[in-house]
Amino acid sequence: MPNGGIHHCGNCKHFEDIQSNCKLRNEKIHSSHWTTCLSWNEMHRVPKGAMLAIVCEVKSGVGTYSDIPYYLESRADTIQNENAGDTIVSFVDNHGNRLEFQTVDDYDNYYLKIFDLPLILMGAMAGDIIGSVYEFHNIRTTEFPLFTERSHYTDDTVMTLAVANKIVNESTYEKELQHFGRRYPKSGYGTNFKEWVFSNDPKPYNSYGNGSAMRVSPIAYAFNDINEVLSEAKRSAEITHNHPEGIKGAQAVAAAVFMARNGNSKNEIRSYVTKNFNYDLSRCIEDIRKKYHFDETCQGSVPEAIIAFLESHDFENAIRLAVSIGGDSDTIASITGAISEAFYKDIPDEIKKTVIKLLPDDLLRVLIAFAKRYRNIS
Repeated sequence: MPNGGIHHCGNCKHFEDIQSNCKLRNEKIHSSHWTTCLSWNEMHRVPKGAMLAIVCEVKSGVGTYSDIPYYLESRADTIQNENAGDTIVSFVDNHGNRLEFQTVDDYDNYYLKIFDLPLILMGAMAGDIIGSVYEFHNIRTTEFPLFTERSHYTDDTVMTLAVANKIVNESTYEKELQHFGRRYPKSGYGTNFKEWVFSNDPKPYNSYGNGSAMRVSPIAYAFNDINEVLSEAKRSAEITHNHPEGIKGAQAVAAAVFMARNGNSKNEIRSYVTKNFNYDLSRCIEDIRKKYHFDETCQGSVPEAIIAFLESHDFENAIRLAVSIGGDSDTIASITGAISEAFYKDIPDEIKKTVIKLLPDDLLRVLIAFAKRYRNIS
């Protein structure tokens, strides 16, 4: 990479020169030697964020480099302003209009404002990405950096958006979970689920893992009756997680998100989940933190995720509480984030911007399509 990093797309191990695309992302590379991604400084296993165009500015004989994001596969053009020396970025929007920005920062601000929509499902993804760093390096405190250079989305995000895509396109759960699972094969799936993803005849395998619960939140937005939500949550779970605990975990999370988005109080949510799913939600995070261990089961992680939400005072605090207990941090925080977003109706802008920057184009497209359907975005 021209600015001293390990690679740009032209020498990345995932780049196929003949087809000029990225094997890992299955995306076209428009200019291999002047394109990179957010994984440029490591040998990455999962694609991170939008593709980036590398541009050089020369001022007073000194060259500096900037990374300009592709907007949903469209590579921005750049020229250097002969007078000021700044890089002018030109961009053709979805309506065929050419827009021009006098600096890279101006373009970057515009790029982020494109996604300044009432997007939903971002809470689950924020929790997943924030928790990703701490899954195998647990941290038993709420004082930690929300994002680091190693922060990335995992199977929690991929599968949540697979469910969302199923709903938007009226497809099947089997088809969408296999499609997205195969497109992102190294996102951290469990052994049994990965075998299911690549099976020619996928069958449920009696799982009670928390995978059924972490992907279910889109259902809580797509249906307007609690009984329909519970029924659909069951259907989404039992294609893989047909053990009663696997189904129960998915239903409990879907119910909590549904009630949160519909204005129910925390006491009402606690009471409903306790009564209908027999989860012990009377514990507190401080006590859980003292003795909690890694547990990927629904019954060993879903109640804890819900408690983190119940004990929180805003979205960020909920995520910090969820991560602080240790265990399966990305999934617990993802579940907590889904409920907390629905309840607080607000995610800090910096968290939203970082999540957007870390999602590849096809996942962003699903996020936008789902929001357009269920938030009536024009």
